[in-house]
Amino acid sequence: MDIKLDHYKIFYAVATCGSFTGAAEELFLTQSAVSQAVKSLEGSLGVRLFNRGRRGVELTQEGEMLLKYVTEALSLLDQAGSQLGKIRDLEGGELRIGVGDTIARHLLLPALERFSRMHPGVAIRILNGVSSEAIELLKSGRVDLALVNMPIVMEGVFIVGEIPIRDCFVAGREYAKKFRGRHVTWQELSSHPLILLERKSSTRRFIDSCFAEKGIVINPEIELGSHDLLIDFASANLGIACAVREFSKKPLESGKVEIIDADPFPKRSIGIFTLREKSTPAAAALLSLLEL
Repeated sequence: MDIKLDHYKIFYAVATCGSFTGAAEELFLTQSAVSQAVKSLEGSLGVRLFNRGRRGVELTQEGEMLLKYVTEALSLLDQAGSQLGKIRDLEGGELRIGVGDTIARHLLLPALERFSRMHPGVAIRILNGVSSEAIELLKSGRVDLALVNMPIVMEGVFIVGEIPIRDCFVAGREYAKKFRGRHVTWQELSSHPLILLERKSSTRRFIDSCFAEKGIVINPEIELGSHDLLIDFASANLGIACAVREFSKKPLESGKVEIIDADPFPKRSIGIFTLREKSTPAAAALLSLLEL
């Protein structure tokens, strides 16, 4: 049964106006077009919907039943349109983000604070996971945005922005005394206790590959689950940590840790991904607040 939605709308207009003429005027259609639409609807349903008379039309019993359902259906469509309008205008809806702890704390949180003030009607949902997990959440449709450490292997998603970050070697005040005033090679650094992230993280895989390209095999003494712990352990003078400058501003400014003068890491970034080329209105609004 192939019935156009317009036919139901025309039926509703005839039923509420009580005449074909009134419905035609309300819908800016010819009376003939209205009559043909109702006739087509009756033919498709196999029932008579109106009794025609000199004073207009009256609903049949079947017409009364159909009017009840059509009224409810059109009301639901109006509600759906209203809700979609709120999502479009950032007055409602939900923004779902897949992100790891470090990026969430140092990059996402400040932007979300501003976003929440600007668009209080939009609910924010955060799903936590390492970069590879955040991408899988995006692919499954469970989040609208994924913020991940680059580089990362990904297919079926679209990158909509990148935020450059700089990796560096840091150590606590006492431990850093060994390296002050001179340039240190990676080979020398590898002979000291290294404090790195866990092997499952994309950042750790990046660091391992950087050492491997220099022909250096590393076996870190301490492996941790978060960037902030790297800084805490380094500040306790337990070794040398590989950290991100942009995520270590306060500890560096306070002198809690110091940067060791060594050859720089290759450039990399935080990638922002969506499932479709065009972001949702809420996701686009958040992107404008991130430091791209």
